[in-house]
Amino acid sequence: MSNWDSIANTVEFNLEICESDLLRTIPTESKILDFGCGYGRISKQLRSLGYLNTVGIDSSREMIGRGLREFPYLDLRVSTSTHLPFPDSEFDAILTCAVITCIDNTQERKRVFNELNRVLKPQGVIYMAEFSSLGSIRFNSEQGVSMWHSSHEELVYLATSMTVLVSKQSKAVTMSGHNSHASHIFARKAT
Repeated sequence: MSNWDSIANTVEFNLEICESDLLRTIPTESKILDFGCGYGRISKQLRSLGYLNTVGIDSSREMIGRGLREFPYLDLRVSTSTHLPFPDSEFDAILTCAVITCIDNTQERKRVFNELNRVLKPQGVIYMAEFSSLGSIRFNSEQGVSMWHSSHEELVYLATSMTVLVSKQSKAVTMSGHNSHASHIFARKAT
């Protein structure tokens, strides 16, 4: 059972993606993986922006169930495996929104990023929209989930094998109302 299952029907995610950078960097005809999609909030937003070929995947059955009830027109799937159920080079782009934030272990982050890189096409783009902090802070959220608000530099470091196209921070507010920061990083995979 996922840590998110017990709150799947009540939680409201709030981290915003940077639509202008997204539209400038990723063509709307791209096949996109919304990794850690939760109940499909970002998949729905992508669709409204014209990204009609989006697949959302999450480890929480309850989150996916909620998403399919609220947005039955979205392609949302459950996967609890450490290996994504897609062939190599399947996606033109991958988006993570507050997903890396929920991985509080360096080795697991590297493993996840390598797996995302595997299913990303050559010249594909990963967009990480993640909560961050000026320093590196690990804590348990009010929802009981381990969190790691990395420094912006720690998040950029995940993409060191890629070409970073956009790297910026903004102010953000967490689900529990705390002032924080968000990092927005777009990185292109080599050929």
